[in-house]
Amino acid sequence: TELMATRLAVEWTRGSVRVAVAEGGGSRWRLRSVRSQPMPSGADVAAALRSLAAASAVGSAEEVIGVLPREQVITRIVRFPSTDAAEIAQMAELYAKAQLPYTRDQAVVDSRVLRQEQGFSTVALVACQRDLAERHLAVLRDAGLSCAAVTVSSWGVLAWCLGAVLAHAAPEPVLIVNIDDTRTDFVLIAGRRLLASRSIAQGAHEWQGLSETAELLVTEVERTRGTLRKELPGTEARSLILTGLGALAQWREPVAQRLGLPVTVIEAAQAVEIPVEGVPISPVAVAGVAVSEPGGVVNLSPSEARTQLRQHRQLREFAMVGGMLAGAVVLGAALLGLGVLRDQRMAGRLDHAVKTLEPKARQVRDRGRSVQLVRALFDERRRFAATLAGIFRATPPPVTLEALTVEQARREIVLRGIAASTQTVLDYIQQLERLEGVEAVELKYSTSRSTSSGERTDFELVLRPRGVPS
Repeated sequence: TELMATRLAVEWTRGSVRVAVAEGGGSRWRLRSVRSQPMPSGADVAAALRSLAAASAVGSAEEVIGVLPREQVITRIVRFPSTDAAEIAQMAELYAKAQLPYTRDQAVVDSRVLRQEQGFSTVALVACQRDLAERHLAVLRDAGLSCAAVTVSSWGVLAWCLGAVLAHAAPEPVLIVNIDDTRTDFVLIAGRRLLASRSIAQGAHEWQGLSETAELLVTEVERTRGTLRKELPGTEARSLILTGLGALAQWREPVAQRLGLPVTVIEAAQAVEIPVEGVPISPVAVAGVAVSEPGGVVNLSPSEARTQLRQHRQLREFAMVGGMLAGAVVLGAALLGLGVLRDQRMAGRLDHAVKTLEPKARQVRDRGRSVQLVRALFDERRRFAATLAGIFRATPPPVTLEALTVEQARREIVLRGIAASTQTVLDYIQQLERLEGVEAVELKYSTSRSTSSGERTDFELVLRPRGVPS
């Protein structure tokens, strides 16, 4: 049976918090559940997320993706004179430094190529303030969730469009109008790519109370189309999909007449194939992120967070390999032990039955002693592998290991890394001292310093295990 991975997409607005759970792997993901609950002003978002994750029966999701509202990010459509991926990345970096309204070290930027022709690339740049992304990650950490990426609601709309909406065969480019509880996203999509997007802080609660809702929607659609004409000349929306919350069926006809475009309505209850449990929301963005293809959405996680996540994944892989090595060592030692036992029995029979074969029996006994020496060596390596696996398991998320070195001559293991504080280093030492295979842990040095992303403490530890192979 193929093991299924679990992905969690989390999003919160001014009025609600929601969690979508998907199962699968690679490019094949299936939505399992979508849950939501109210989010009063000043409420604890982390506590609400813990509650929803528990209600969704998610023990430890392999991948967690946070969703930022579209109105909290900046997008730019830029044309670069290159089609080479490395050159485009460098040009995007230079453009971000020169054109963003905040300094580059205060921004997190990602980009996607929209189209390439005649040696030029049209690129979408997406950026937000680093503090915003870090606050988002902090809330997820408080909720006990280790975040793999932070994306944008409009890219969730894109991912949803690539699944459910394509079945409606809407002519492209298609403009998706997603009405949520407290905001409305306008996302233009063609050729499986997001061409343009914008968002307004007016959702279903505000639209419901207006008699001229259809006219106002048309006005916002026209603003979106006007922005598109400036950024991508010659590109026009050929159809419109109205989805989410509100009296969508009632608005469809007047919107279609005013715009002169075919309009398809998809109610929030029809937007996904499973019922949404909790308060009414539009599940389009959060569900789209949950089932998105790898690399299909922008990632606005700070580089430090990406590095730390990658290192923790490597540590988990090392721990798994260490466990497999320990198992292989135990199996090899058992097989060698069986060989020793068989040889000893054979030697005894030969000694007892044929006195003339004593030289041969002596050779067998010598072989038995050699096998015992090999077995002892394997036992020592098994203990060392178990110690390494224990170190990896004892390393908490606030600690990032940069190097692990085995000093064979001195029979020591040297750990160098970064921690959130000196107290974190001391707590880490206590965790290592409790490991069965560790005799002592010595702190060689601990240095605290300030960086652009906050305080950090560099450290070096020396472990003396009970059995380091030579």
